[in-house]
Amino acid sequence: MPARAAGQSDAVSRQSEASLNASVEVPVAAAHALSQGAKFSVTGVAASAQGVAVTVSAAGAGASFVVVLSAKAAKDLGLAVGASVVVSVVAAGWLISDAAGHAICFVPDAAARALIHSARVGA
Repeated sequence: MPARAAGQSDAVSRQSEASLNASVEVPVAAAHALSQGAKFSVTGVAASAQGVAVTVSAAGAGASFVVVLSAKAAKDLGLAVGASVVVSVVAAGWLISDAAGHAICFVPDAAARALIHSARVGA
């Protein structure tokens, strides 16, 4: 019996929505750990097509997030597994930096997250 083509489904849309929901929930979990004063460290560094993916985890809090940096930025920061990460509270969230004070990323709080958006300018 010949194979039948499956009808068009919304599986891709559901996967895209799940991915979007995950990208919103991960910063919320990280923000919760940040607000609890968790200690963070680098638990993974991996090269990817987009750059270098640095996994930052909270000790004992079960929260982690991935920061994608350019290869040059990762090299300049010298981040390695086990490196301590410093968290500084700023007006709109938290600034994550290495032990030398070089900024790695900014994690917005709930109020700032509502104001942040991105849009492609030009083509």
